[in-house]
Amino acid sequence: MSGPAPLAIRSAVERGWLAFSHCPWVLMGFTLVSGASNLLAQVWFRRESGRVISELGQPDALAISLAAGAWILYVATGLWMVVGLMRGSLLALDQGRPRFGDLIRLDGRAMGRCFGTLALALVVLALIVRLAQASSWLLTLLQPLLAPLPLLAGVAAAIYLSADQILCLPLSLIGGLNPVAAFQGSRAATDPHWLHALGLTLVLLAMVLAGFLVLVVGLVVALPVATCTLTAAYQQLFGAGQGTGWRGSSG
Repeated sequence: MSGPAPLAIRSAVERGWLAFSHCPWVLMGFTLVSGASNLLAQVWFRRESGRVISELGQPDALAISLAAGAWILYVATGLWMVVGLMRGSLLALDQGRPRFGDLIRLDGRAMGRCFGTLALALVVLALIVRLAQASSWLLTLLQPLLAPLPLLAGVAAAIYLSADQILCLPLSLIGGLNPVAAFQGSRAATDPHWLHALGLTLVLLAMVLAGFLVLVVGLVVALPVATCTLTAAYQQLFGAGQGTGWRGSSG
């Protein structure tokens, strides 16, 4: 499935930036529109969740319904942004110039795979955290001095998993794999060269954190560049020809 060579992080960053530079306004415009939609849904959810219990201490059915709708919209807009950015980055890496319509087009199947893949990774991370906390609690009863060890092991396992699954989203969206297959495929591809995968993870994290430093303007640039870089890294291991039906779509 993966080639013998490890990830070339510098090459992925250079190709990712070059792809972004082919169509910066389209990628930034979509990031702004989808990100603003996601933010508005989040604000709406927070507003309605604070009204779930009325002033009389009774559940407010209308507020509960509105909060549920806001949460669904928040998740949907987030998935829409991820799928659109990855589709745009793939088209840009193919030396194309994706149109705004290519990015905003809804793809229910891709969004479903994206949701399942992210949910699986989060569930595994949650299990690691809970297991570490439970083990630490048991050791506190038996030998308090050893209580921090399970927590440290949990942190190490979480870091390992984060780097190990760095390619699960491209495998799911571009490769068309179901969540379990994407999880297994990312592990098989990154395990032989895990330190390179960790390096790529840190680079992508640094991009996004740098975007946060300059708020909206930075994120509008950082998110598409990070997605293009991740897609370029995926192509290094799985080839530019590995894709699904929407791979070369332009409308």
